[in-house]
Amino acid sequence: MTLGGNIQKIRKEAHLSQEELAEMFDVTRQTISNWENSKSYPDLETLIKISDSFEISLDFLLKEDVTMVKTIDKEVKSTRKYARALIAIGIVIALLIGGFAVYSAVYFNTKSELEANFEKQLEDNNFYKNRDGYYSMDYADGVVYGVPNQSMPKLTDFYLHFHERNVYCDIELEDSRVEIIWDDYNNFSASAISKVDDKVIGSTAQFKESDFSDMKKLGDELGISEKEISEIIKKGNGLYKDFYSEQ
Repeated sequence: MTLGGNIQKIRKEAHLSQEELAEMFDVTRQTISNWENSKSYPDLETLIKISDSFEISLDFLLKEDVTMVKTIDKEVKSTRKYARALIAIGIVIALLIGGFAVYSAVYFNTKSELEANFEKQLEDNNFYKNRDGYYSMDYADGVVYGVPNQSMPKLTDFYLHFHERNVYCDIELEDSRVEIIWDDYNNFSASAISKVDDKVIGSTAQFKESDFSDMKKLGDELGISEKEISEIIKKGNGLYKDFYSEQ
């Protein structure tokens, strides 16, 4: 007998109408009719409810109904695939959450260390906040070093150091001013600008890598003595290392 025939037999033996059976399993009377005429089948969960409600084994319900057995087999396999997919997704989510937790711990530790070091270097090197919001240090007559006001990026920026890691030096000469910018330790660019017409009268733009260590050539280009430019570059490198070496 087919599954539909068994359901009909169970219903009649229990003296239930199709409407009454439908109410038991939260379906419509038409659904019960379709089951009994093998036009459709109950899902696996409903089959188990029918089995439990009438104390009839699934083996009895499904006996001789090859089509339904194949349907249930496919449903079970599908459920297992779905379960495996959910487990895989769960593992990925857990790894992401764990990874973010580790990153967060590293971020807050790094933030604390870098910002504390920045404040310490400002104090140790006698920097003061200027009207442009940067920090300045008077090094010698006409020579001023500067660093930007620093704070760590947001946690969700996924950035473990300051965005702007520079040291600046402004040098006032009689007829020109010199600007030097460090963007790494011992890595800088420099230019000399005329006070008369604001034109660039000297620059390291065309320097080869080896030229940056030639203090005489650098001094001649910027209009500063070899001794003075050597001291200025050395101090700038030292400041860069003090402020940003941990990054």
